[in-house]
Amino acid sequence: MYKTISALKARQNLGQVMNEVALKGDEYIIERAGKPLVAVIPIEKYQSLQQEWDEFFESVSAMSANIKEEDYEVVNRLVDEAVRAYRKPKAKKR
Repeated sequence: MYKTISALKARQNLGQVMNEVALKGDEYIIERAGKPLVAVIPIEKYQSLQQEWDEFFESVSAMSANIKEEDYEVVNRLVDEAVRAYRKPKAKKR
């Protein structure tokens, strides 16, 4: 679970926020004008997320390298059909 804090409070208490994140594993959402602006998370979690992100893109790149040109055409046709079906006007209920 994360804690929410204003940008002003975060600036005023940066050392405390950093200690809570680093030592206790707390997570913060910093808001400005009531809107979420940034997240402060433990470095271990950040590194884990970065590793997952890198692995995901490596696997996407590997799959992309194995797709033949004809497969792209089939996928594009299927996507076009799905978009048309989604946008097709629905019958109005009476």
